[in-house]
Amino acid sequence: MHFTIEFIHVSNTEFAELKKGLEFNTLIRSTYSATFGENIYAGNTSENKKCFLFEYHDDQAPAVSFIILSDGKSVFYHFTSNASQQSVQSLIRGNITKFCLQEQGYFCLHASAICIENKVVLFMGKKGAGKSTLATYFHLRGHAIWCDDYSLLQQENNSFIASQGETSLKINPDIASALDIPQANLTRVFDLPDGWERTAWSEMMTQKYYFSQQTPSVDILPRQVAAVFFINTRVPAPEKLITTIKRTDALSVLMAEILLPGLNSKQYLKTYFQSAISLLEIVPAYNIHSPDNIMRIDEVYDSVIETLSIS
Repeated sequence: MHFTIEFIHVSNTEFAELKKGLEFNTLIRSTYSATFGENIYAGNTSENKKCFLFEYHDDQAPAVSFIILSDGKSVFYHFTSNASQQSVQSLIRGNITKFCLQEQGYFCLHASAICIENKVVLFMGKKGAGKSTLATYFHLRGHAIWCDDYSLLQQENNSFIASQGETSLKINPDIASALDIPQANLTRVFDLPDGWERTAWSEMMTQKYYFSQQTPSVDILPRQVAAVFFINTRVPAPEKLITTIKRTDALSVLMAEILLPGLNSKQYLKTYFQSAISLLEIVPAYNIHSPDNIMRIDEVYDSVIETLSIS
């Protein structure tokens, strides 16, 4: 499984000249006008090929802009002094790379993946379910991060393999505090400059950190997916920590959690649906019912390891 995305940084003049030769229509416009909002446009080149424009703005003026060409294989970008290098790289590592991979036709799941022995397990869940919290705990217990936020999967015979992706976890300050993570292991995902208008939305965006710690080096070749764990809403006292999940229920979660909703082509939606069905036919899937007390996270860890050992 090999993909290529070429990122080309250009000057303001070069970017404006490139943009002038393209025609765009609005796909998504952010409702947050004075923060790091995301506007997305679709268009066509003079050769009638698809192209896309992603803009991230401060007070409606673009601070970082990306033009995506060649079916997601080429990305031209420009940023102003209002955006730091750290913020630009975080955007590239996030939605821009996700979008390019999907434009190239790759099956990507909204999941974190952790190495367990010579395989990987995927953690999925709605925003706020605790996916990053559990993955962080596994990492603290010595398991390498295989990918975070999105996992690039491919079927090979009667198994699915996952390519290594983003090897830092995005976590909130409360997780870092609860799990006693040293500040030295944390880097801000977005670093907004002085003078940027601060709102509840911008504070929510910029409070996240990248977290990673030194673990034994691992082979970067794609690894087989051992299981998929769907993390449910935390409850005070779950009767069981892990249960099996019906295939129809699992498929509903996979479809609901598709990355970048509203931006996917009909061809990609077909690829995603067919791949999701195959994944659930081949790879064991389970529900995780986590207690809402983070001090019991070790019990969830032990239950996952036990489930894998008997599956």
